[in-house]
Amino acid sequence: MRVACAHAPQIALQSVLRGLVDPHEHAAPIALAAGPGGRALLLAVTRTARLAGACLGMTVTQARAIVPSLRVMQARQADVDAAQAALQDLGLSFAPRIEAESGRVFFQVGDLGSLYPNEQAMSQAIQARATQLGLAVRVAIASSKGLARVGTRAGAIVILPGTAGAAKAKLEGLPITVLDLDEETHQTLQHWGIKTVGDLASLPRPEVTLRLGAKGAHFHRLANGMDAEPFLPQPPADAIEEGTAVDYPIESWEPLSFLLRGLLDRTLQRLACRSLACAGLTLRLELDPRGFDLREIALPSPTREASILLQLVHLDLERHPLDTGVVGMTVLIRPARIRSTQLDLYRPNGPAPERLATTIARLSALVGPEHVGAPRVVDSWKEELMAIEPPMVEPAPRPATRGKPLADNLGQQVTLAIRRFRPPRDVEVLIGPTGPAALRGKETTARILVAAGPYRMSGEWWAGGGFCREYWDVHASDGALYRIHQDRETSRWYLDGYYD
Repeated sequence: MRVACAHAPQIALQSVLRGLVDPHEHAAPIALAAGPGGRALLLAVTRTARLAGACLGMTVTQARAIVPSLRVMQARQADVDAAQAALQDLGLSFAPRIEAESGRVFFQVGDLGSLYPNEQAMSQAIQARATQLGLAVRVAIASSKGLARVGTRAGAIVILPGTAGAAKAKLEGLPITVLDLDEETHQTLQHWGIKTVGDLASLPRPEVTLRLGAKGAHFHRLANGMDAEPFLPQPPADAIEEGTAVDYPIESWEPLSFLLRGLLDRTLQRLACRSLACAGLTLRLELDPRGFDLREIALPSPTREASILLQLVHLDLERHPLDTGVVGMTVLIRPARIRSTQLDLYRPNGPAPERLATTIARLSALVGPEHVGAPRVVDSWKEELMAIEPPMVEPAPRPATRGKPLADNLGQQVTLAIRRFRPPRDVEVLIGPTGPAALRGKETTARILVAAGPYRMSGEWWAGGGFCREYWDVHASDGALYRIHQDRETSRWYLDGYYD
């Protein structure tokens, strides 16, 4: 078994950095403080701030005296949880089963050898994917979880061999601190003069166990390249959540969309790691001075385009505007899978399911979700009635053919369809001895050569909106075959459509 460990150092600081929308802000000196005020201690600093003179343990006042341009920030627990969840999505992009702990994710990579030439290239691919998620990680690949954890403390990319002897040989020159010793064990080993992993591995195990107990035996096994820690996979979260907060209320769409775009980009990147798409969006807005506004954004089909989600949110805010400013927002995305479909070999190629879903979502953002869908026949005798149902991204199965289709004298199939006008157009009809003799409308004026009818139809009198009509199929002098009807209650004529 080969296990990879991706470790995000200072994940609290990274959770704050990945929330910065402008990439140029990452180059500025930034520090993470334990709380507000000048007396708060620094918990983490970026490399730029450390080179400028700021270090851990300083107060905010002391650090700003040395680095006047230092930007001090605080990490919210929601930001840290989102970064930890993004780290789990990193593992899910390479393996279906992962195990996560604070700042680390473990996943099996033994079956990825056909995708990458070697484990070095595999580790570089993991780091590149983490960069897309806004995280900087160290990667180690070993035969067990414990050895992979030790490898992440040794360098940016560490590959430990599968055998215990080879792993021991690669670890023996490293400092003893890579084993993540507790304070008591570390002081004891220093008192013994143990400085490297090889020094600890050379000690007899019974003597180490006798003096340091079970934890000493565990560290001794790691130093010898042996580990029996089991791999316990965890199921992924059902939804993906990202949030942010601002220092001042936002009352217009432009700055709000700027922040929302960053949240959506991060969530969609995490969805892409799972090969999923967004099936629904819940937006939780924190209002000024207090209160919340919850928005449910319905999607007719899953999508991965942030611009479409922004348009849907903008449309919802225009319909139901806010009364006050926004000081924070949280995006909760429900994932769904877009399945590829097998098309018929003897039919023209249809649109790809993902492109069709994207087009449907874009139309929903333009005209509203309630106006986008597939037509559905209504159980009524009124021929012009129709309803809209949610569109089907995947093509429906072809119904079985019943009976034989119509055929002309040459044996070719004959199909006849009506192109209906919605709503029907008003026309004037001249009545002759045998029926309609001529018709005139805004776009149609012709004599009627042949008229078939009337086909009388009535109904829905029990619902209070009854109708009574007479339908005619007429062949006009302009060569077209029309469908017209007369409303018997108003005696008005209408042009329903023409046959094609």
